[in-house]
Amino acid sequence: MKSLPVIDVLAATGIALLVGAGAGQRAVPALLAAAERVNAGPLNWMALDFTAVEMVSASAAREALFGPFQDAMAERGLLVICVGLNAEALDEVNLAAQALSRPFVVADSITTEAPVGLSVRGSLEPKQLLTLKTVAQLGETDAKTAHEQSNDGTGVTAWNNRLSSLEAMRLLVARKSGKTKYYSLPVKGLVDGN
Repeated sequence: MKSLPVIDVLAATGIALLVGAGAGQRAVPALLAAAERVNAGPLNWMALDFTAVEMVSASAAREALFGPFQDAMAERGLLVICVGLNAEALDEVNLAAQALSRPFVVADSITTEAPVGLSVRGSLEPKQLLTLKTVAQLGETDAKTAHEQSNDGTGVTAWNNRLSSLEAMRLLVARKSGKTKYYSLPVKGLVDGN
């Protein structure tokens, strides 16, 4: 069986009720230590499995998910995917993301191959979502091709800026060929739930 980059949040932190900023801050070192032991290999993502966590509050999510942990994963070039959030916890994480004007990715589950039921939540502008959907449709694209395919009335520079912005959020990955940058999704199905 293939080993996927998944961290069991309860096993890593020992915190079943991730409630309050203090709990979120206490979770960060444990999550970072667990992430060091997980090899993402060629994948561009790492999942946090919240299945066994009873509750996550917005203040804990702000500290644990959108602070040093997400920054450390971004430095490694990894998108963080939240899996197994119950409905109440998902609402709380979404509140934190909205307050911080940051998107986050959730999955319904993870199979032996990949996350399934992916969607981008939190703060994402309509043009950014259009950009993600265009990249998903094209598979891999540069700004010029995305602009030509979209017919959205904006120029190539606007597309380049949106693509670069989404890459900085780890919602896209990029590779360079000569002077051209090509963008693709870090995980298949990223925008299927949007």
